[in-house]
Amino acid sequence: MHPRMKPLLALILPMALGLASESARRRMVVVDADLKMPVRDVQVYTPEGHNLQTAWDGTFLVPDSFSRLTFRHPHFEQRYILSSELQGDTVWLLPVSNALGEVIIWGRRRFDERMANILKPSAEQTLLNQLPQAVPAGPNVLALAGWLFDKTVGKAIKKRSRRKKHQKAMREKEEEYQRKWDMLRDTTLIK
Repeated sequence: MHPRMKPLLALILPMALGLASESARRRMVVVDADLKMPVRDVQVYTPEGHNLQTAWDGTFLVPDSFSRLTFRHPHFEQRYILSSELQGDTVWLLPVSNALGEVIIWGRRRFDERMANILKPSAEQTLLNQLPQAVPAGPNVLALAGWLFDKTVGKAIKKRSRRKKHQKAMREKEEEYQRKWDMLRDTTLIK
C-alpha cells in the first residue's frame, strides 16, 4: 500500500462506517391525517431518552431500540406507538379540534339597539309613571320565596345542570376522537 494512502484511509474509513450505521437505521415520515401532508417540527420522544424532531419534510430516523415512540406537536393530538405496533414508514397525526387561538369579532350590537327601542317607554307610560304608586302593605312573600329558593336549592340545581352539560360534552368529544381513531386505524390497515 502506498504510504500516502494510510492517512487517507484513516480519514475516510470512520466516515464510511458512520454513514453505514446511519443508513441501517429506519427512516420514517410523520403525516397530517386530514391534509395528507408531511408535518415538520414534531417532537419524537422515547422512554429510553431519545429526543428527536422531524425535518422540514416530516422525516426522522427511528432509534435502534425503543419501547415506544411519543409524538407531540402543538397543532396535533399527542400520539404514541409501541415498537411492536410500528408498521410501514408513515405515522399519521390527527389535528387538534380546537386549533383556534383567538377570534375577534368587529361590529355593532344591533340587538342591544333594538331592545333599547322596544323597552323605551311610550308617552302614555311616561304619564302613568308620574302618578303616585300605591305601595302594598306587608312583606313581599313571593320575593322572599324566590330569594330562599336561589340561596338553598337553586345553586345545587344549577351546579348539577352544569355538571351534566360538561359530562355530555366530554362524552361527545370522546366519541369523536374514537371515530377518528377508528377511521385512522382502518385506513392504515387497508394499506
